[in-house]
Amino acid sequence: MDDYMDFIDILAQEANIMDKSFYVVVPYYPAGEENAFKQQTKGLFNSFFSGKKEATVTKIDQVTYTKAKDEIKNRIDSVMNGLFQMGVKSWQLNTRQLGELFYTSYNPDTSSRESLEDIDPSELTTTYVTKGTGPSPRGGRS
Repeated sequence: MDDYMDFIDILAQEANIMDKSFYVVVPYYPAGEENAFKQQTKGLFNSFFSGKKEATVTKIDQVTYTKAKDEIKNRIDSVMNGLFQMGVKSWQLNTRQLGELFYTSYNPDTSSRESLEDIDPSELTTTYVTKGTGPSPRGGRS
């Protein structure tokens, strides 16, 4: 890790790097519920591609929610403490910061011209594309 930090330091001095950010994703899978998670994910993707508009809602009780929230907080604290011990500053993104990260990552051209703050939240929804019927405009099969 020391070698990598030295490499990044030298690279930042030699190259014209204004700002460099690294992101760490801390996943959470409930213990013993990995198979249930896989089934939920499978159902989610099937609903995207099958054209069904059924909304599936996963409900958990308050005790389970609190337990899960505490577990992910402990994992995040552990990762951040490890980074701190190596001399790396880190912080947890809040919901708004995470939304801005996704916006700038997936819309690099637009985000340089339009800040997320300039956009009306009602404009953030869009229609989705479905498979049409009939011949393809390019002459292929539909």
